[in-house]
Amino acid sequence: MAQYDINLREYWRVIKKRKLTICLSAALLGVFSTGFAVLRAPTPLYTSQCSIKFEKETSLSGILGGALTWDTGGGIDTVMSVLKSYPVMLQVAARLGKVPSATSMESTFLRPDVAEMVSRLQAKVKVSREEFTNIINIEVTDTDPAFAQRLANAIATTYKEVHAREQTRRTTEALNYIAAQLKSVRRKLRESEEEFNRFTRENQLVSFDLQSENLLSKANEIREKIRKLREARAALNDLKVKIEQFIRNPEGRGDSFYSSFADTQYQAANAELAELLIKRDSLLKDYTEKHPEVIENARRIIEKARKMVFIVQQQIDGITRKETDLKKELADVRTKTNELMTKRLEFDRLKRKVDSYSNMTALLERKNQEALIRRADKPEEVTIVRPALLPTTPINPPRIAATGGMGVVIGLILGMVLAFIAETFDTSLGTIEDVEETLGTNVLGVIAQGDMRSLMEGLEEKDARSIQSSTFAKKICLASHFARQSVVAESFRALRTNIQFHDLEKKTKSFAVTSASPQEGKTTVAVNLAITMAQAGMKTLLIGSDMRKPAVAKAFGIESSPGLTDVLLGNYTWRDVLKTITDIIVGKMSLDEVMLTPGLDNLHIITSGTHPPNPAELIDSKRLVDLIESVKKEYDIVIFDTPPVLSTADPLILGTKVDAVILVYRVGSISKGLLKRATLQLSQVKANLMGVVLNGMRPELSPDFEDFKYYKYYYAEGQKKSRKKGRRKKGGGKKTLATPSNLVLILLSAGALTAGILWQSGIFPPGRQGKIAAVQEPAVSGKARPNQPYSLDMGTFKRLPDLLAEKKELETRGLAPYWSRIDSGTAGEKFRLLVGHFSSREAAARFRDGHGLGAARIANAPYAVRIGTFSSKEASLPTLSRLRTAGKAPYLSGDSRTGYQILIGAFETKKAAEKLARELKETGTPCDVILR
Repeated sequence: MAQYDINLREYWRVIKKRKLTICLSAALLGVFSTGFAVLRAPTPLYTSQCSIKFEKETSLSGILGGALTWDTGGGIDTVMSVLKSYPVMLQVAARLGKVPSATSMESTFLRPDVAEMVSRLQAKVKVSREEFTNIINIEVTDTDPAFAQRLANAIATTYKEVHAREQTRRTTEALNYIAAQLKSVRRKLRESEEEFNRFTRENQLVSFDLQSENLLSKANEIREKIRKLREARAALNDLKVKIEQFIRNPEGRGDSFYSSFADTQYQAANAELAELLIKRDSLLKDYTEKHPEVIENARRIIEKARKMVFIVQQQIDGITRKETDLKKELADVRTKTNELMTKRLEFDRLKRKVDSYSNMTALLERKNQEALIRRADKPEEVTIVRPALLPTTPINPPRIAATGGMGVVIGLILGMVLAFIAETFDTSLGTIEDVEETLGTNVLGVIAQGDMRSLMEGLEEKDARSIQSSTFAKKICLASHFARQSVVAESFRALRTNIQFHDLEKKTKSFAVTSASPQEGKTTVAVNLAITMAQAGMKTLLIGSDMRKPAVAKAFGIESSPGLTDVLLGNYTWRDVLKTITDIIVGKMSLDEVMLTPGLDNLHIITSGTHPPNPAELIDSKRLVDLIESVKKEYDIVIFDTPPVLSTADPLILGTKVDAVILVYRVGSISKGLLKRATLQLSQVKANLMGVVLNGMRPELSPDFEDFKYYKYYYAEGQKKSRKKGRRKKGGGKKTLATPSNLVLILLSAGALTAGILWQSGIFPPGRQGKIAAVQEPAVSGKARPNQPYSLDMGTFKRLPDLLAEKKELETRGLAPYWSRIDSGTAGEKFRLLVGHFSSREAAARFRDGHGLGAARIANAPYAVRIGTFSSKEASLPTLSRLRTAGKAPYLSGDSRTGYQILIGAFETKKAAEKLARELKETGTPCDVILR
């Protein structure tokens, strides 16, 4: 057994392989340390502050009407007192759900429990005034940061509402009346819409014009079919008369009895008649008409001609029946056309009713808005200038993070020590050479680990999103179809190539895919291999011969019965149980999923069928041999999904009947002895073992798989160059970690673990820890730091008209929104609406809160496409107009001192910005990619 020191990459492989041990150790020690820190930590207190501005104003109507008021003094102090007053805090408590809400506040005003709750809330609040301003700060301190934020905002909002109610009492009755009428009309509109939709849905009235056109087209189609049937019947009647004349005078020849309208049975009889006529001519050359052979031949000619008359008559009768059915169908179409016109009258009546209520609703809503505008005539005196934010840091922070972090570090070190010790005693198969040397056969292919991460690695965003859905398990099994550009699918295509070129002379057509034990992925390999064969244009048949635990039907979402069992029992022929792409479409897979990638039309499936009591006897039957020989004549590839070798005798029996056997081995799943036993059993029955497929490949299992990530560059973002595959280590034996370098590593790890335990125990003085130095953010690639990389993301839209409508609404609020195209994968192109460009997240948050854009997301989009730089806004107007006419969304950035830049888009990645720049350059627009 060869031994050698491993390099840093081998250490990294071991860490990834034993990551569960390392993570578990780190988690346990981290939780243990954090638990002690939490038990000794003080109760955290959080402070949240909200600011309001109070400004005494008088509306224009008040001035003209003489309703002037003035402050007698101490206005700000009065507001500060009212903010913490009992009535205001009582409404705040009701808003927060701390006291029961009642229609009359008098019912709960003096209850002792309510008074105690209000007192507790008042104790949490501190009201102060900013010096030399009319801004009042509301500061709330509580153990719950979310409650502190909600209480501060609730006090400001409640006082603003109370002050507004005291200010205005106009138009209340009008608004109440309009609201009641609007509620009634909306209810009637909803009922009329439901009645209209119910009538449309029950009668399936999508489009009258389209339905009428379909019925007319169907009627014309039926008439054309009737015309063709009559033409065929006339031709067959003529043919029948001609044959009857021949029967009466059989001296002529039968070459003119051919008809394109006759069926195959008639054509066969006509061919036999021609042979008999030829034979008669040859006999008459040697014999007279009285010769027995001539007489017998004449008799057979008459019988064959009468048979042809009978066949033609049957076909004429069938055409007559078809014509009768078509006439009935034509009458049904005419009836449906009359019914459709009757339904249209009711459809128009219901639609007019919906339109009437819709107009009434629009009128009432307009009147409601006018009343609201009149009520809003009174200017607001209380304004929330700074809403309370969620506090993230307590004012008395505990040392939980430092203590828990040190515990995690110690756990990582201990976990790595345990991982290397476990790797030292690992004797399982690790390299491809081990598998080939142990089994004495070739490795046909290596299949990547079939999980969500493996499917999405190397894919673009649109392909990664198409994989994620509720049917995740099915899509993992059909990776070659659902994720055709993934590493897993590429592994199966490589396996297909290796099988095709393994033995070109023998032209192997039938395969049995099996494994040594269950749960090694044999069905997944068989299904994906069949899909890749079909995608390559080969006519492929997949047969589920695992009758004990069938899985092929479940993978494709189709019915399992009838299937192979029913064919072997003689209940069906194999063509009767054949399932094609039509069965897949009507199964559990949707049409979009079936049509995701081409090739499934070349794939046919025979499921396992009814569960039999004797699967092995059925596999060993002559009917299976006949089935294999029959399907091999019609298909390029026939693949059998069989049970495991060590569990049943089915694969051993089937292995003697097919051309080759492929053994699937999930790396690390079973011992070397069991795997060798499986191959030995196959060799004992003289099955042709083509090779082994290594399934479930992960880089941490073996150095052979460490560089597998380099195979993915063809499907990456397109900017990484191909890397060379790592060389396969030689030595022919299992690697060992019992080397001097490993012993040194273990000793160093143990020393670090001891030091950490001593520090955790408090032996090291805490004063030596010091403070954490501030780390400055490095410059970006040597360039100037971006000035304004942040924007407010207002949402993503599928349709540009929807985005433009939202953009217009934001413009009416005094904002300057702009939009950018994004590629959303399989969902197609989408549009992102953005507002502003800010130098920091804090500036973006202040702008968002100040303009009431609470739903906006702060997006870090530092890249943009620059069209040009201008000294003034007026100079940029022609270019802006030209770009907007071309369907772009340009915007200005900068000021009069530094100049104005015309920018398009705001992108999170440089690649997306470069894509837009290439499109603009192709249209003749000079541009470049910059950091905003």
